Amino acid sequence: MENNTSQPGSSNEPPFYKRRAFIYLAIACAALITTGIAAIFHKNYPGVNLKNLAAELINNDVPPGGNKAVLTLSSGKMIILNETADGKIGEEGGLVFFKTGDGQLRYEMNTNVRDRQYGGFHVISTPKGGTYEVTLPDGSNVWLNAASEFKFPVYFTSMKERKIELSGEAFFNVIRDVEHPFKVVTDRQVVQVIGTDFNVNNYDDEPTVKTTLFEGAIRVRSLGNISSPTEVALKIGDQAIIGQRSINIRKVDTAEVGAWKNRLFLFRNQPLERIMKKLARWYDVEVVYQNIDHRKIFLSGKISRYKHLSDVLKLLEVNGQVHFKIEVGKIIVIK
Repeated sequence: MENNTSQPGSSNEPPFYKRRAFIYLAIACAALITTGIAAIFHKNYPGVNLKNLAAELINNDVPPGGNKAVLTLSSGKMIILNETADGKIGEEGGLVFFKTGDGQLRYEMNTNVRDRQYGGFHVISTPKGGTYEVTLPDGSNVWLNAASEFKFPVYFTSMKERKIELSGEAFFNVIRDVEHPFKVVTDRQVVQVIGTDFNVNNYDDEPTVKTTLFEGAIRVRSLGNISSPTEVALKIGDQAIIGQRSINIRKVDTAEVGAWKNRLFLFRNQPLERIMKKLARWYDVEVVYQNIDHRKIFLSGKISRYKHLSDVLKLLEVNGQVHFKIEVGKIIVIK
C-alpha cells in the first residue's frame, strides 16, 4: 500500500506549506533587521525613542515654501503678489506690470509714454519660505530665492546702465545689450555684465558673498577694504568669493549652485551647518544643535524643494550620522 503521509521537508510537501514557511522566514528576517537598526540607533543615540522621533517628524511637519513676494512701489504702496489676481497689477511712469498665470511678475514699457524722466524705484522682496521670478522691462529674468530683495529704477531701460541692488540670493539671465551694461550692486561687491547667466549669494548671515558664472562673462569688483586685486574676471564655472580682506576664485559645480532655481535641494559633500541654513530659510524654521560638533558633518543628497521638511530630514538621516526631530517652528539636531 502506498504511504501518502509526507515527511516535513520532503519533495512531496504541498506548495502551500512551503509558501507559508517562506513567509514566516521573511517575517523573522525583517524583524531581525528592524531590531538591529533599533539597537544601533539606541547605541549611538541613547535616550532617544525611535518611535517617538518618527512620530514627531510627521506630527510637526512643515510644508515647503512657494511663490511668495511683496512688491513695493515708489509711492510706498505694498502689493502682496501671492494674494493678487493674475493680470495687470498697475502702471507707474510708463512702466506696466502684470502677474502672469504661472505666478511670475512681468514688466513692460508703455511705448506711448514719452516723458520717462521719473526717479522712482520698485522693490521686490521674498520672505523666508518664499521665491519669485521677475521679468524686467528689458526682458532679463531674475529668480529670487527665499529671504531676498532686489531694487531697480522704474526707468530701467532708459539709463546708461541697467543697475539693480540685491540682498539675499538671486539667479540672473541677462539680455545682451552692449550699450547698456547690467550691474548688480550689493553691500560688498559690484557685478558688471553685458549678457549672461549667473548667481549671486549675498545673505547677511553668511561670512562671504559668492558670485557664480554659468554662461557668458562677468567682472566682479569688491567694495570692501581688501588687498589687491579688487576686481576679477570670471570664466564659466568660476565662483568669486569675497570675504572681509580677500577675493578668491574657485571652480565649482554649477548644478549644485543653481539647484534651488531648478526646484531642487542638491548637496554634494556639504557641511551640515550650510545645509541647515538653506532649510531654515526655505521652511522658515530655527535650527538648534544638541551637539555643536554635528555642524561639521558632511552629507550628500538630492530631493525636490517642494517636499515636506520631514522628507528632506529623512534623506539626511540615511547614513546614520545624524538625526532630527521637529518641534513647532524648530528643527532639533539630535545629539
